[in-house]
Amino acid sequence: MLKRKIAEIIESCLNAGKERGAIPPDFLVNPIIESPREEGYGDYSTNVAFFLAPKLRKSPPEIARMLVESMEFDHLCDKVEVAGKGFINFYIKEDAWRQGLKAVNDSGLEILFPDVGKGKKALLEFVSSNPTGPLHIGHGRGAAVGDVLSNLMKKTGYEVAKEYYVNDAGKQIQTLGESTYLRWKEGRGETVEYGKTLYQGDYVKEIAALIDEKQIPVPEDRDEAIKLMASFAGDLVMKSIEDDLEAFGVKFDNYYRESSLFSRGVVQDTLEFLKTKDYAYEKEDALWFRTSLFEKDEDRVLIKSDGEKTYFASDIAYHRDKLDRGFEMLVDIWGSDHHGYIPRMKASLKALGRDAEALKVLLIQFVTLLKDGKPVGMSTRSGEFTTLKEVLDEVGRDAARFFFLMRKSDAHLEFDLDLAKKTSNDNPVYYVQYAHARIESIFRVAEENGIDLNDLDRADVSRLELKEEINLIRMMLQYYAALEGGARGFEPHRIAFYLLDLVGKFHSYYNKARVLGEDPDLTLARLLLLKILKAIIKDGLQVLGVSAPERM
Repeated sequence: MLKRKIAEIIESCLNAGKERGAIPPDFLVNPIIESPREEGYGDYSTNVAFFLAPKLRKSPPEIARMLVESMEFDHLCDKVEVAGKGFINFYIKEDAWRQGLKAVNDSGLEILFPDVGKGKKALLEFVSSNPTGPLHIGHGRGAAVGDVLSNLMKKTGYEVAKEYYVNDAGKQIQTLGESTYLRWKEGRGETVEYGKTLYQGDYVKEIAALIDEKQIPVPEDRDEAIKLMASFAGDLVMKSIEDDLEAFGVKFDNYYRESSLFSRGVVQDTLEFLKTKDYAYEKEDALWFRTSLFEKDEDRVLIKSDGEKTYFASDIAYHRDKLDRGFEMLVDIWGSDHHGYIPRMKASLKALGRDAEALKVLLIQFVTLLKDGKPVGMSTRSGEFTTLKEVLDEVGRDAARFFFLMRKSDAHLEFDLDLAKKTSNDNPVYYVQYAHARIESIFRVAEENGIDLNDLDRADVSRLELKEEINLIRMMLQYYAALEGGARGFEPHRIAFYLLDLVGKFHSYYNKARVLGEDPDLTLARLLLLKILKAIIKDGLQVLGVSAPERM
């Protein structure tokens, strides 16, 4: 909110410079405006002078001084300084922070929601785990990141849809069918040779047992029996995945089946298009895509020599279909081991005549689950994994979702199961939720003491004079910047980090100030402060998909 006003000061200064000829009239820039983490560098800082330096052929400090001299900031700032190698630091008046708090109360929390997306239609595709086994904790991290990013983008002006891509047309489904078939025969007392390349988890045995339990007729022909069991097991696993995701608070707008791309002819039509444009060619009885024409990557196989289409062929068709459905931004969330897949997907969009920049890919690093101080292994085929459901049963949805956002998505995450179960301020999610519950408790006591909470609108915010109060208000109004930065950078973890910082400021304030004191006007002002604080904490937790309890 105040960040917008800083942006207006900078824009006005640049326009004035253009009018007097000091700045080129065609100069367009969206300068970065940040809140310095260290005290002493102002409340906001901008790097606009660095963008102007090449145009004006002057040093950033010289340009920064010129800009500051022409700025009109007395209404908002105590001072504006040039610092370092050309940064401009803004020091906001204390009363401006107080008036910002009042503005939020008068206009509603929505004035802290930046319009980053401006109505752009975005499709977030995430999790998309093969329907061959239960979701493990690694999938859970992707689910949390995708769902929270979706909430964040909706709050900041995007029109968002969430989609799960079901890989139901590949070799892995056939392998699941063969695994189920052999476990079925084994369950009927037959001796079978169960290879290491088959799915090893006990869930396969459980699915196989259901074949007879449900009295499903099994064809005598082995291939037909495997085909039947592949479909039966795949659907059953997919239903289990949907149930686990719903328990995790993740609901998709659409489950898109890979098989539909083939049944509707989308894959074949896409391959024909690429061949017509000479972006696909035959070599060694296979069909190849000319990746190297567009990106620094090798040409890739679309159809193998045995006639089997690759995942890449399906993925090109799928992304073409996404854009054909009217989405302007495609956000894919993949495992970090798919890093090399990014250039070939961007190359395919270029070959299709689409904007490759429409595709944004977030990489999710691996998760190590720590239990009793030791890592727990995860492998769908070997069966040595901890399922997402097991984690949810042990720590609950709130802790699981919050912990998955405790690191940037492309950084390795250690999920400490013991810490997630603690009911103390050592547990980050408990720490944030407890602040919300504590504020609720203060309001209950206030009502018991006969304070009319409907009087808060007449509170005199000028009574908020403590340094801790100003610091808390400053952090509260930074919610705008946290939402904006998280949405622009596709970094939903920023909201979790922001809430931890905000709650830290609150606890410092709570230990210093007596909210319900002898002075009725001061009490009203402090209750107004806590009313807005509570709303921000609750809103931030809602973005994370975490509850905001009233009592703990």
